[in-house]
Amino acid sequence: MRTLLSFLGTGPYERVTYIWSEAEAGAERQVTTDLFPEAAARLFRPDRVLLGVTETVRDSENFRENFRKLQERIEFEPLPIPEGRSEQELWELFDRVAKAVGEGETLLLDVTHALRSLPLMAFTVAAYLRRAKRVTVERIVYGAYEAREPSRDPTKREQRVPVFDLTPLLDLLDWLSGAEAFLERGDARTLAQKLRETQGRLWRTSRDQQQEAGGLPQKIQRVATKLDALARALQLSRPREAMREADALRAVLAEAVPEVERWTQPFAVILERTRAEAERLAHREPDRLDAETLRKQWELIEYALDKGWGVSAVLMAREWVVNWAALHHGEGDWLKREYREHEIERALSAAARALHDPQAQAEVPEWVDALPQGREVAGLWDWLGDLRNDVAHCGYREQAASLSSLEGRTQELPRRLKPLLDGSEIGERALHGGRVVLDLSHLYEGETAKLDELPLYLERAKEQAGEGQEVVLTGPAPIWLYLAVAHALHGRARRLVYGSPVTGEVLVFDHTAR
Repeated sequence: MRTLLSFLGTGPYERVTYIWSEAEAGAERQVTTDLFPEAAARLFRPDRVLLGVTETVRDSENFRENFRKLQERIEFEPLPIPEGRSEQELWELFDRVAKAVGEGETLLLDVTHALRSLPLMAFTVAAYLRRAKRVTVERIVYGAYEAREPSRDPTKREQRVPVFDLTPLLDLLDWLSGAEAFLERGDARTLAQKLRETQGRLWRTSRDQQQEAGGLPQKIQRVATKLDALARALQLSRPREAMREADALRAVLAEAVPEVERWTQPFAVILERTRAEAERLAHREPDRLDAETLRKQWELIEYALDKGWGVSAVLMAREWVVNWAALHHGEGDWLKREYREHEIERALSAAARALHDPQAQAEVPEWVDALPQGREVAGLWDWLGDLRNDVAHCGYREQAASLSSLEGRTQELPRRLKPLLDGSEIGERALHGGRVVLDLSHLYEGETAKLDELPLYLERAKEQAGEGQEVVLTGPAPIWLYLAVAHALHGRARRLVYGSPVTGEVLVFDHTAR
């Protein structure tokens, strides 16, 4: 149902011609009357009209005459409302309007004849109903008598009065909500939606502006896409994706500044803060584990706590310790599940047990004993394990920690991790994730590779290597096959390594962006 909420005041209103310009259709409609509720009803043809009337207005002689005339022209339902002179009356106004408008209705709000603060209060109630009762606010209109102009037709005495569309004020509230969600809680989805809607609306309704200097926006949609991708990565606790998307967002924002300032002024106000948020999270090589990546991961944990994401902070902190240990261990694919669980986590857990049981020291690998701050990292792993279990099991365990204990320990995470971040010399050490180990002896059948089948071997090698991975060539195979595969993977593999028990790992090429 489409409901028009209008108001009637006390004044002797002048007969004018109200003009409603439909920018999207490139046309205008008009109604000549002295009472704008009639004009609004005829211009927008709602299913029903609610006429808000205060006690002061109702006691006015002019109102009684206006009310009589309006009854003769349109059908409406009187809605008695308070003046709004006290907090109690404000709540009463809210209650009456909220009850008069049904769940999921479409509302048109006319504030032309509303007195004093009524327009502001009606606007606020309408904004609230959008969220609380899923009301669609189709239009907020105002017959701007003060902007009237003489009719162009000398035979007509009525002046022309434009009807202003104030609906963008609600749009501004959405921008405000989106900005707050992003800056306070790290949720960029509403901002992304508003940016997409803006570019879509402009392209639907303003194609003629393509001829103007600068044309229509091209990059606002890209900003929305990257904001949305960043929000999803953060929401799902994906640090690598978050760093990558933040880096892409940083670049897109730099390109989109002129369009943002021209077409999305509400977003332009927070553009610098958005850029600062992206800068804080951005990292170009999140799959390359080095000192800088560790620091960015730590900052993401701090960011999660700033935004109130305690669970994400706990999960990321535990993985951060695994990453720290893997980097100091200095070998292996740090993103491979078997490596993380069977080699790194198992070793850390053994070191943690040894803190409480000296006999368990025999289970601790030598490389863990050689770690800088080895005892400290073992203690941290033990502490994090208990915290992580408290969080992951959602309190469904004996002697579950209290909420205040969980919150307090979660807030300690950056402080607990910081000594490991600052207290060890990593230097230029780096690990690369996404390794593909390619045993060349598996490319051919039998004991001997055949030169005339080389194209088949190369196709198999490229298929197994994929695109953009770190590839390790190993296995018993002729030198010519090694050379041919290495050449075929040039430009496909991000990094190529030769590995054998005799030489260890030997770097062939590294195309990782630096």
